[in-house]
Amino acid sequence: MMSDFEHNQGLWPTDSSNMDNQFERFELLSAYMDGELTAQERKQVQQWLDNDPEFHQLYKQLLRVQRETTTIPIPESSVSVDDLSQGVFDTIDRQDRRKRGLIASGIGIAAVIVGSIAHVSLQDGLFPRYARTNGESEALTIALNRPVVEIPPNLR
Repeated sequence: MMSDFEHNQGLWPTDSSNMDNQFERFELLSAYMDGELTAQERKQVQQWLDNDPEFHQLYKQLLRVQRETTTIPIPESSVSVDDLSQGVFDTIDRQDRRKRGLIASGIGIAAVIVGSIAHVSLQDGLFPRYARTNGESEALTIALNRPVVEIPPNLR
């Protein structure tokens, strides 16, 4: 977004190649103010400041902004750094405990389901038991009308 100065003074022309050049000049000016230029770059910026009134005006505006930002009061925080960091770690610990609880609950539910299936299957429900003959080839006899062993009348 352009400031009124940039718009009215024509610092940002519509020609894209010239716009790139203006941006590079602005970047160099900013680095000049921060003391981050080589000797040759400082000499170039100083030449622009001496010969270009619009560039010099931009420099004065940036100086004012730089000066005023250092005088802005920084509000004091109502929370100490230790309290803030402790709160962050407490929140992380709570989330970890909640995840562990969900995992343990899931394992418990799975164990109940597996146990229920095993219980039903062992009672001839899903998997009927078959007679084993220990390798002998005896025929299995089933007595339908009369039991093989006589059941005493008092147990009937």
